Amino acid sequence: MFSRVVLVLLTTAVVSLFGPVGDAHAQELSAADKNLIVNVKLAGLWEMPAGMWAQERGKSKRTREVGRTLMIDHGRLDTATHTIADRFGIALPSEPSDQQSAWLGEMKAARDDSEFDRIFANRLRYAHGVLFPIIAQVRAGTRNDVVRDYATTANQAVLRHMTLLESTGVVDQSLMPEAPVPQSNAANAAMDVGFGDLALGLLLAVVLGGGLFFAVRTLRTKNTRTRERAAAAEPDQVPSAPGEINV
Repeated sequence: MFSRVVLVLLTTAVVSLFGPVGDAHAQELSAADKNLIVNVKLAGLWEMPAGMWAQERGKSKRTREVGRTLMIDHGRLDTATHTIADRFGIALPSEPSDQQSAWLGEMKAARDDSEFDRIFANRLRYAHGVLFPIIAQVRAGTRNDVVRDYATTANQAVLRHMTLLESTGVVDQSLMPEAPVPQSNAANAAMDVGFGDLALGLLLAVVLGGGLFFAVRTLRTKNTRTRERAAAAEPDQVPSAPGEINV
């Protein structure tokens, strides 16, 4: 009884100091995990101001609606980003990147509201298209359950934003990031190699099988001829005299 009490106390102390033992591996983040969290924070640093400006300067009602949705969604993502960053000790940026600042400068300098709508929709749609595959790769490959849930939420938000921005009707698809061309199709290559090996195997089987059949047939023919010759060479038996038995 005493030993059980001591074990319980020791276990409680370890959990209090170091957290759950089974959660040690889950606390580890890869470089890709950390990069995603930082990139989502950077996205919020310029997309929330852009969404606010769209509500003020957007010429079309749709642009103003999209701007409001983006601002609200990124506000929520920003809260989730700070929560996960604090948990894993990740330093977050406080200013947008130079490229993002330049995009905000373009919106601010738009000559009229129609030009603002075009710049807003195209710059934001382009940025979401760049971020989308980064989120997808982390969602597919992260070993951390918390990051996986976070990437799922971010993935859904970015997909929704791309769809909303396209609904403004002013997005120029020729300006969007192109999908990467695969270096090689490993699956097809594996299938090609497999089929080639199979064909070669079948060919060898046919050749070897035919050769073996021919060899067996030739051997049987020779054996038959040998037996016939041996039989022909045997002397005729001498007729037995009355009262004798041939042996």
